[in-house]
Amino acid sequence: MSRWVASLAAALILSGCQRHAKPEPSPAGPSTETTANARAEPRPELASPRRAGVARPATAKERKAVDELVRAAESVRQLKLRRPVTIEIEDGDAIADSLRSQIEEAEIERARLIYGALGLLDTEEDLRSMFAGVLGEQVIGYYDPDTERLVIREDVMAGLAGAFGPEQTQEARLVLVHELVHALQDQRLGLGESYEKERTADADNGFRAVVEGDATLAMLAHALRQQGIPLSAATAGIQQMGDYLDLNALVRGEKLDDAPAILRVTLVAPYLRGLQFVAAVQGRGGWPAVNNAHRRPPTTSEQVLHPEKYFAREPGEQIEIPDNREVLAAGFKRIEEDTLGELELSVYLGQGRASGTDEEAAAGWAGDLLVVYMQGDDAAVIWWTTWDTDDDAEEAFRAARSISPKDSTARVERKGRSVLIVRGLPAKLHRSVRGDFTSFARRIKSEPSPPNLRPNLIY
Repeated sequence: MSRWVASLAAALILSGCQRHAKPEPSPAGPSTETTANARAEPRPELASPRRAGVARPATAKERKAVDELVRAAESVRQLKLRRPVTIEIEDGDAIADSLRSQIEEAEIERARLIYGALGLLDTEEDLRSMFAGVLGEQVIGYYDPDTERLVIREDVMAGLAGAFGPEQTQEARLVLVHELVHALQDQRLGLGESYEKERTADADNGFRAVVEGDATLAMLAHALRQQGIPLSAATAGIQQMGDYLDLNALVRGEKLDDAPAILRVTLVAPYLRGLQFVAAVQGRGGWPAVNNAHRRPPTTSEQVLHPEKYFAREPGEQIEIPDNREVLAAGFKRIEEDTLGELELSVYLGQGRASGTDEEAAAGWAGDLLVVYMQGDDAAVIWWTTWDTDDDAEEAFRAARSISPKDSTARVERKGRSVLIVRGLPAKLHRSVRGDFTSFARRIKSEPSPPNLRPNLIY
C-alpha cells in the first residue's frame, strides 16, 4: 500500500503545483508550491506582470468541469468554499511568465548571499533563470492566494472539458484537486495572510510543509477513494515511506535534476516530507487536527521530520550571536542572519553525496544561527549550532569538517554539544571568534531544556 502511495505522490507532486515555492530556503526558502523558504510575495496592486502568452477567463463549459473537482476537493478535505474561485486559462508561455514575475529580486539576492557564502550555490549563475526553469517545469496549474485565482494550462483545460479520454486527464484532475485544496486553505484557514508573516528559513520550511503536505494528502485521499480505499488504511504507510525510500530520488525532472541540492531538496521536501508529517497529524486527529496545524504550524523543520517533536511542541533553541569587535574593525559589515534548521543543515553536511543530504548527521539538531558578513565583495560566515547531545554534536562536527574548505579562512570547532562553522574569514580573526563561541558553549547546559522551556542562548 505505502509503495503505491509513494509512487502516486512522486508522479504527481511536481507536475502542476508551482506557486508557493520560492527560490530560497526561506526556497527561497521559495514559494511556488515547493522550494526553499516562502517569503512575502508582491500583492497584485504592486505587481501586475504582462504575460507574453494567452490568458483568458474560463468558459461556462470549462467552469462546469472544474466545479466537479471543487466538489471532490470539498468532500475529501471536509471544508467548503465560501465563494467561487476565479478560473483563468493560460498557455505555457503565460504561465512561465507569471512564475518568473513571482520570483522577487530581493529573494534571489538573499539566496545568492547566504547559500553562495556556504558554497551551496554558484554566485555567478543566473539564479532567476534557474529558479524559473525548475519551478515552471511541467506545470499543469496553480492557485494564487494573492489574486485568488486558479490558473490552468490551456491544453489541460481542453482535456478536462472532454477533448481527451478519462485516463489522459486523471493525473491533471488529481493535481487540480491539490490546487483547489489551496483555495480551501486560503478561504477557510487564512493561507494568504499566513504567507505574509515573517519567518526564519527553518520556520518557513515548517510552514510550507503543512500547506503542501495537506494538499498532497487530500489529493491522495481522493485517489484512494476512487479505488475504494479509506485514507485511514494508508496513513501509517505514508508516514513510513522515508524508512525505505529515497524521497528526493522519487521526483524527477531535467531541470530539477540539474539544480543545486539546496534548491532541489527544499523544493521537494514540503510535498514529500510534508506529506508524511500531515499524515501523522491527520492519523492522530483527523482533518480538524490538520486545520489546527495551519493555525499552529511547525516552528522548525525538525518538527516536520520528527512529528513526535511537533506533538510535544519542542522548539528549537534560539541563539543570538553578538557582533565581534575585531571582525567589525577589520571592515566586515553584518549583512544577514538566519536559522536554517535540520533540513537545510542536512544539505550543507551532505555536500558531495549523491543524495545531496546527510540526514543522519543533521538529525540531532537543537538550534542554529548563521550570520553573514561582507567586506567589499567578500562574504564570511559565522555559524553557531547546538545539538541534542555531545554525541550528536560530534557527529555533526565530523561531517562539517569533512566538507569544510581546505584553506585558512575556514574552521570547524566543537565545544560540548555546540559546533562552530566559519567560512571566508581571515585566519587572524579566528581566535577572537572562537573566544566568543567558547564563552557561549560554556554557558549552555549539557542537554537542551525540556520542551517549551528552552531559553534564548545569548553570549
